[in-house]
Amino acid sequence: MSTLVRLKKDLDFNVELVSLIDVMKGIAASEFQELQKRKEHFHKRFLESFASFFELIDFGKVEHPFGRVTTERMGIIMVTSDEGFMGGLNTHVINSALAERQKDAELIIIGERGAAYLKGVGEKFEFFPGITEENRYKLAVDIKNRIMQESNAGRIGKVILSYPFPVSFTFQRVELVTILPCTELFEKKKDVKADSEEVILESRLEGIIEHLVAEWITHKLYEVFEDSKLSEFAARTIHLEQSYQELSQLKNILQYQYTKEKHSFIDRGMRGTFASQLLRKRIKGGAF
Repeated sequence: MSTLVRLKKDLDFNVELVSLIDVMKGIAASEFQELQKRKEHFHKRFLESFASFFELIDFGKVEHPFGRVTTERMGIIMVTSDEGFMGGLNTHVINSALAERQKDAELIIIGERGAAYLKGVGEKFEFFPGITEENRYKLAVDIKNRIMQESNAGRIGKVILSYPFPVSFTFQRVELVTILPCTELFEKKKDVKADSEEVILESRLEGIIEHLVAEWITHKLYEVFEDSKLSEFAARTIHLEQSYQELSQLKNILQYQYTKEKHSFIDRGMRGTFASQLLRKRIKGGAF
């Protein structure tokens, strides 16, 4: 009887857990689809507006610290998730970033789980909280201010980002992108109107450059944060699907064991009842 009770408890717990995993999987998939729709619409409009500035001035002719490496010291930003069921994605992000590290690099980690990992391996780093829907833009601005301050002071000359990129819903890879120096912003642009028309600048060119670079870095960080969340939702969905399949198989095994034990218990009870009835008949008939 104790075995049957234990199997019943295990089966009930497994059924509830399978249902919970199925719900969590559906939520992660829905969040992925919703964020993907919003991301594509926002970034397309921003880039179209931002590109218009570079049709007025040829920044390729401008010498500015943000357009070239001023010191060999690096800054490395690693974007990790505080959510569970990530299947080792955080570890891949950190290890890929550390593989690019040069001597005396400044490490910046986003997310408590990533910070715990770096602390566990004895690394020194600066911590920023994990990405949420509410803090995404503020976090991008705070980190932008931090790295521009370090760059202006000459303490870092190159900044790279390591983050999970959602290649597709079923596949994520670690991406490494350079956000300082902003060489792609300072490259020669086609159809620059300043080559044939006079453009009046009401602000210093250096000030315009710093403002545009700040906006571009903020946008890039925000875009990376959204890609990271997309990768998080996708990775969680896939990992939860794997857990769902494994738990479903375990449920079938428990169901079989419970049914088998229940039938065995009933059979033993019937045999005992039959044996006791037969014994009473024999006693009543004077067989003993």
